[in-house]
Amino acid sequence: MTLDPKQKKFLLIGGAVVLGVYLISKWLHSIPKPQPADLQADTLDKEKVLKKGSEGAEVVELQRILKKDYNAELGKSGVNEDGIDGDFGLLTEVALKGAKGVTEIALKDL
Repeated sequence: MTLDPKQKKFLLIGGAVVLGVYLISKWLHSIPKPQPADLQADTLDKEKVLKKGSEGAEVVELQRILKKDYNAELGKSGVNEDGIDGDFGLLTEVALKGAKGVTEIALKDL
């Protein structure tokens, strides 16, 4: 099968458009999503003891610290699919046990 010049042109343009859309999509997914204002560190209760079953902004901060400072693997949950989801579950417990040797902790003790 032979393509005439007009068909080759459309095929080339179509391929370029598909590649462009793919690259833009990858770029957009690589931009981290901003954290809501209510998760800022100055509003956190650093005295609250966090353990399996805990939820909320303090758990988000704990998970962020575990990932950043201890290179913890927390799975693919959460907005950015990085394991930071605000739910203290099994993976957070395992990461905390590996990082600090405990299964519950307050942010002030990190």
